[in-house]
Amino acid sequence: MNLLRIMFNAIKARFTSLVTKFRMFTQKGFILARISSAIRNFFRKIFSVKPRDKDDYYGVFGWLISKKLAFAIVIIVGVLSLLYTYVNYPSLFPGKKGGHIKTYSYNSIMLKFAKGEVRIKGKSGYLAYEGNVSKGKCNGTGTLYNPEGNVVYQGNFKNSMYEDEGTFYYSDGTMHYTGQFHENLFSGAGTLYRENGSLEYKGAFALGMKEGEGTLYDTGHNAVFAGTFTQDEVKYSELLGIGIQDLAQAYTGNVVLYDSGLERVRVMSDIDALTVEKNDGKSVDEGYKVSSVYVLHDYIRIGGKDYSSISDITAEMGNPTYEGISRATLPEVISVNERNKIKETFGGTVAIETEQQYTEYVTVKAYDTEYEVYLVSYSKDGLVYNFVTRDGRNDFAFYYIVQDDLNDLNQ
Repeated sequence: MNLLRIMFNAIKARFTSLVTKFRMFTQKGFILARISSAIRNFFRKIFSVKPRDKDDYYGVFGWLISKKLAFAIVIIVGVLSLLYTYVNYPSLFPGKKGGHIKTYSYNSIMLKFAKGEVRIKGKSGYLAYEGNVSKGKCNGTGTLYNPEGNVVYQGNFKNSMYEDEGTFYYSDGTMHYTGQFHENLFSGAGTLYRENGSLEYKGAFALGMKEGEGTLYDTGHNAVFAGTFTQDEVKYSELLGIGIQDLAQAYTGNVVLYDSGLERVRVMSDIDALTVEKNDGKSVDEGYKVSSVYVLHDYIRIGGKDYSSISDITAEMGNPTYEGISRATLPEVISVNERNKIKETFGGTVAIETEQQYTEYVTVKAYDTEYEVYLVSYSKDGLVYNFVTRDGRNDFAFYYIVQDDLNDLNQ
């Protein structure tokens, strides 16, 4: 009996030892420690680059390079190349096809090496850009967002600027412009929309402004003017000398026509302008041509800059050719009244006696011929610009353009 007990205890002790070792070998910490130790020893051997004899060298062009050092360099280059490929071409790896888009912070160093489709977070962590990049900049198609999550721009980029075809939005996400860009500015053919979503303009742009041939629309999407634009405005001087049939084709907006028998004044409120039309001697309508254009703006745009004072205009255009008080003509009286509808400028309307035949046609019987305005006139590029003010003030209410007949005589 004692012999059996001794044998049983010996077997039990042996078995317990095996179980203990098995439990130890299968513990996660033990396994990780052994793996970590093996990796450390592996890399210690690799990076122990100190050669011990001549067989530990490679001879390259008369230079002796440690074999272990060369091997370590190859390993490092391989690992970095694999990491770069994984980051920038994730679709090459199993399980990464189609859905993986790498996300970077806006100031990430790795972004400078990224290529292809990425996401970029702004300073506060919002998604600022989603699209293609190369050489550390937005290049190719992409979408730019504001911190509120609304699209700012969607289209093509070049060196992180809007370029070629794209669409630009107001801050609330409403479409502002769609068409061609150059270096962030509207440039080429495009379509402009107002903040309420209505179509404003379709045509040519340059340097972010309407420039060239285009069509202007009212808030109901109706075309009101088709012609030449410059510096974001109608090129009013282009209307001088044209016949009324051509004018009627160019301007299709709201019209009120004042007829005094000697001349006709056409009020075109959709482009803030009036035209004075005189008959060249013919008895039919085709004989009427535009002799002057009144612009109901209290500024004039020259070289992309707005001038709103007589002193600034003098500095730009030179000394006036005429300055003084004069009795208002019928077009000036109508312009005063129309300007007062926009902004109270002359202290009230000027009396005009009319007989309204139709909604768009008014016969002028008489007007206040004693009403006076102050004129300051300048000659520039074959045109005379007359700025109308009251009492010689430095600011003006509107201006009108006529051909410089004196300049024509001198030629």
